[in-house]
Amino acid sequence: MSVRVRCNKCRTAFMAADDRPGNIVPCPKCGARHKIPTTEVSEAPRVAPAPPIEVEDEVTSVFRPSGESRARSTWRRNRVLLGLLLLITAAASVALVVWPRFKPRSNDPVERVAEDYLEALTKDDSEAQRRLSVVEEPPAIRSYQQVARDKTKNLTTKGSFAPIAALHKKIDADFAYDSAIGRFTPRHPLGAAGETLDALHKAKEDAEKSGVYDKMASGDPDDIFDAAESFGKVFSTLAEGALAPKKVLPTYKMLVEDAKPPLPVAEAALALDVARDPKTWDALLKRPFFTLKADGPFVYDRAQVDALVTDKLGSLGDPPTRLRLNLVRFRLEGINTAWRVTRARRVLPGVPDDDAEQPAPEPKVPQQPPSPPRSPGDVPPSGADALPPVP
Repeated sequence: MSVRVRCNKCRTAFMAADDRPGNIVPCPKCGARHKIPTTEVSEAPRVAPAPPIEVEDEVTSVFRPSGESRARSTWRRNRVLLGLLLLITAAASVALVVWPRFKPRSNDPVERVAEDYLEALTKDDSEAQRRLSVVEEPPAIRSYQQVARDKTKNLTTKGSFAPIAALHKKIDADFAYDSAIGRFTPRHPLGAAGETLDALHKAKEDAEKSGVYDKMASGDPDDIFDAAESFGKVFSTLAEGALAPKKVLPTYKMLVEDAKPPLPVAEAALALDVARDPKTWDALLKRPFFTLKADGPFVYDRAQVDALVTDKLGSLGDPPTRLRLNLVRFRLEGINTAWRVTRARRVLPGVPDDDAEQPAPEPKVPQQPPSPPRSPGDVPPSGADALPPVP
């Protein structure tokens, strides 16, 4: 081994063998002589290992919370639990009040329109009411619930509007509509007057030829009775001919039923439904129905929705009543009225429903040759699905 030696004179450090401690060695630089130091390696004192630190069990720990600390901890925990309980109670109360108004909307388009209309009634939103319905006097309600469509009352009428358009064209050529009286007036009144005069003179000639006047002057009760009967026939003929309302001041219903050629069943059903409630149709179309002259296919849908409502003027404890809504949708080429509420009425317990399902009579039109098969959604030639004629 070697040891490091530093020269005391020139401060040069050099290595010297330590195999002979105490020998004199010269400095390689300046020649100064130095004695090799004795190297004694002392062993490091042994350190006794420290005794292991025993970890006390939680149960045997000397740290114990005081009674006051435990009380504070319990009170803090109870206060948190009480706060959570109050928060849950408040949230439940709000949910009970708010949830009915934020419940998921129905996927049924008819029910959605009915819900929007009922919501407009509760908020007195007249603009929304006019957009969703044509009801002139809507009911006053405070709230609503359980809006459901009665799908057994669904009705659909499909057909071609061409026969109705042809009828409208003929009506427009012969008559003008008078909205003040809700009837049609002849465009050529002198023609109607001349026809009436001709019918009266013919009736007079027929009476003279049959000896009616002589029978009346004879004084014989049998002759007088025969004469009266003859005059009755004359007036009946005039009433059904030249003086018939359908020729002088016809309604739309009269013109539909007297159409030549007669309308097919589905088309007549649509036209007669319009004749039953022309104001509703005017509001739906924003113009009179008989001004339509399209010739494409049409689809006329009807639906019924019931809901439980509370009256706005009633007491808070009054039970809810049933409100029945009728909705329709009419589509024809560029016309689509969308679903609109046409009627809203209350259905009271024990009071007969004036719109209850009744066997519907067939439209009063002459028999037609068998029509080609219709699709399943079309109205059959007769039965409950056919629109009833105007009473």
